[in-house]
Amino acid sequence: MSQLGYQWLIETYELPKHPLPRASVLGSQMRETQWPNGSVEKTFPQHYKPAEDDLAGHLEFALKHEGVHLAVLADLFASIVPEPIVSMVQAKPTGRYARLAGFFYEWLTGEELALSVTVGGNYIDALDPKKYIVADESKRVARWRVRYNLLGHVSYCPIVRRSESLDAAIAAPLDIEIEDLMRGFPPELFARANDYLYMKETRSTYGIEREAMPQAKRCERFVTLLRKAGAGNLWSLLQEASLKEKQNLIVDPRYAAQGYRADQSYVGEQLPNFTQRIHYICPPPELVPSMMEALASCAEASHEVSPLIRAAIIAFSFVFIHPFEDGNGRLHRFLIHDILHRGGLMKTGLMLPVSATMLRLMGEYDKALESYSQSLMAMADYDVDEGGRLTLLNAERLRSYFQYPDLTPQSEYLAKTVAITIREDVSAELRFLRNYDAARAAVLDTVDLPDRRCDLLLQLLHQNQGKLSKGKRAQFSEITDEELERIEAVFMEAFKATDSE
Repeated sequence: MSQLGYQWLIETYELPKHPLPRASVLGSQMRETQWPNGSVEKTFPQHYKPAEDDLAGHLEFALKHEGVHLAVLADLFASIVPEPIVSMVQAKPTGRYARLAGFFYEWLTGEELALSVTVGGNYIDALDPKKYIVADESKRVARWRVRYNLLGHVSYCPIVRRSESLDAAIAAPLDIEIEDLMRGFPPELFARANDYLYMKETRSTYGIEREAMPQAKRCERFVTLLRKAGAGNLWSLLQEASLKEKQNLIVDPRYAAQGYRADQSYVGEQLPNFTQRIHYICPPPELVPSMMEALASCAEASHEVSPLIRAAIIAFSFVFIHPFEDGNGRLHRFLIHDILHRGGLMKTGLMLPVSATMLRLMGEYDKALESYSQSLMAMADYDVDEGGRLTLLNAERLRSYFQYPDLTPQSEYLAKTVAITIREDVSAELRFLRNYDAARAAVLDTVDLPDRRCDLLLQLLHQNQGKLSKGKRAQFSEITDEELERIEAVFMEAFKATDSE
């Protein structure tokens, strides 16, 4: 079957083989195939074949039927002379797709097309708001009669496609669900719950990176950072000085950054034979400042975007740009909290332990990261020397992949994860604390233990499904067998009563 649209352009002009969320082929009848990775291949009947089997014909087909793929467009325009785009526009100066082609050519290349006609027609959106997440406000580009509504700048501009699951997640009233959840528990429980959840979130964020828990002082610094989520101006937060300050708080002082990284970084693991398995290659360091500056602009352009999607865009962009040598993952997860706070999902003051959900469902988090990294690694050409230093040999060819990511999978993942955090993890933690309080009161009614002794006994009972093990029995020799039997019974009853809800 013959390729159409973006796939035709990639093959014909030998462009980098970017993953295509929608690919098109010619066949005998219209049909659509959904692949396991979420991409779609659509078969079109023969009469859909462009009248002219050339760049203009397939570019118009791509923009019309496959949407906007900035990375492919950037590679295409960098590899051709401007004349085909000039001819395309001059043939249809009021045409939607000719104007979009001209607009994107000038925006992506920074070069002005030499037109001998005046472009006309009604204003059109650069991105269709029914198909994409777009900026809060659009800016009119009079030359092309186009409304610029992209989220970012030419140096970095993520794309998020609308999907059924994403639209459903945006529509879900999670803030109301949180309020309903909180009404089911006594108010005095929440201060204790938050203290516990902040520490659990800290443990989880280190656990995701398979790191041992750091010293108590560093843990306290991360908790302090989490408690400040949502404070101040987001633009200021995303500036180098502010991010450096926060990175310095959460890493070993010996690895505190002085600024954005100056070396080519990668994420990998050392194998038993001391070679490196590379999982992800970060953007070249010379791209980092402009990408981070554009990311801050992206944050400013998306105040009205769902906090679930905005958090995914900012936090996953940050971790993929990887601006520091160390601490990027922890800052990425802090940014999720920060933007959820700003979006009102934590307005009740209840901590949402998103990292704990990520850790519990680690395979899903890995898939969200790998959906971006695996395609990159398939295109990357690199070398690693004996000292573990990586050289990216085709950096220019990968530039568009770094600058124009499709963050739809990451947005779908985070929206789903936050919902699970609210509906399962937070609910379970609150029930546990309520059960614990009920069990503690019942145990003290049986034997008036000192506080520390009571807490230790409850811990041991919890660890052994409500029974005090024979090995631990001697630690409570002052308690009679009859009293212990009663304690075990009231403990089990306290947890059973509310666990059945």
